[in-house]
Amino acid sequence: MLRMYTLCLAGIVGLGLGATGCGSGSGHGGQYFDAAWSLAWAGGGSVSCTGAGVVEVDLDVQDFYNGAVYHDQFDCAAYGGMSQILPVDDYTVALRAYDDANVQVGEWDFTGTYPIDVGVVTNLPDITLPISAH
Repeated sequence: MLRMYTLCLAGIVGLGLGATGCGSGSGHGGQYFDAAWSLAWAGGGSVSCTGAGVVEVDLDVQDFYNGAVYHDQFDCAAYGGMSQILPVDDYTVALRAYDDANVQVGEWDFTGTYPIDVGVVTNLPDITLPISAH
């Protein structure tokens, strides 16, 4: 009797694992943008997040075909982050920097579109956000 229950349990576990899939192309992997940034004064010269008074960097993406907009917020001092999971499509991308009063002090719009494919993390180019002094 115990052997029958063990066999049934093994079958159920096997079905569960088989349904989850694994590896690239299974349709179950992450579909994200990975962004990395540094800061520089608009007139030149690199600066830290603290030195520029920047507390937040936002990643804003828009689906090129249907116009859907997605928004992610990151602590500036992380100097990078991954977007939320996104539907497969092509996107326009922008990074925006904000100070502690939620005033936008820097922006970078990526040229062209970037794809999100099934199960793939798309690395965006490393960028330097130009920060306006205020």
